[in-house]
Amino acid sequence: PFCYNVPMTRLAVMSDLHIDLNHFETYEIDTLIKCLKDQEVSHLHIAGDISNHYYIDTKPFLRKLSKAVKVTYNLGNHDMLDLEDDLIDNLDFQVIDLGSKTLLAFHGWYDYSYSDENLEKILNRKKQLWFDRRLKRLDTDPEICQRSLKKLENVLSELDTSNLIVAMHFVPHSRFTMTHERFAPFNAYLGSEEFHQIFVKHGVKDVVFGHAHRSHGTVTIDGVSYHSRPLGYRREWDLTIDFVSNHPELNPTGTWNLSKRYNLVKKRPEFLEYEKKELANEFLSSMTLFDL
Repeated sequence: PFCYNVPMTRLAVMSDLHIDLNHFETYEIDTLIKCLKDQEVSHLHIAGDISNHYYIDTKPFLRKLSKAVKVTYNLGNHDMLDLEDDLIDNLDFQVIDLGSKTLLAFHGWYDYSYSDENLEKILNRKKQLWFDRRLKRLDTDPEICQRSLKKLENVLSELDTSNLIVAMHFVPHSRFTMTHERFAPFNAYLGSEEFHQIFVKHGVKDVVFGHAHRSHGTVTIDGVSYHSRPLGYRREWDLTIDFVSNHPELNPTGTWNLSKRYNLVKKRPEFLEYEKKELANEFLSSMTLFDL
């Protein structure tokens, strides 16, 4: 692990910004920075899925943010698209000194254990439908996951966990998997509950994660408080869902398909005005804040 030493007052952890697919431009970035300043945040950690293009989109974005706050990050699967395994490994398992607390940030991975389907089905679906078919990882998913679990065990055994905050991208407990029959097959690619078992063993109290694009707020399991508030795609934002729900005349079929709902309103001037007005609240609801 490598370390930073910076005096801090408040930490914000966010995930799944997807700045390329969400078309982050000057207004979005300025609004995010203002939110962080209003919340007296001096350190932002992004727990994966910043963009699909690390060099073209992520690095310039991080440079802009770092003029206003200290920024650290770990990778999600989308961030890995342009990266070789060596760099992915080099960015993994950061131990960051926050003064009164310590932040451990790592990527995580998945081992198919959240699925009861056979391996052939899981691999075929991944090859056909899942984003990670585009990645150039050198090992199998279970091998990558086991390596992450082993490293986590080793790192936690050397840390004082009494004031530790953990940030990771993937899903560490089955409580946060998808239940809808349409999406449940994709649970195979979400994470592993073995991460939770290691957190419990080492007395970890706070874990922030993302990946599944569903906000669970804070849920405590076996003494571990899990914080899940991913930003996700614009079609999934509360402001989009609320706007369509409050204007049923714009949704005559009453569809609950989020892509269809978003496409109905995304170019309407009244929606664009509402989106600008509510963007700060969307960002705030996607932050987990820790006083330091």
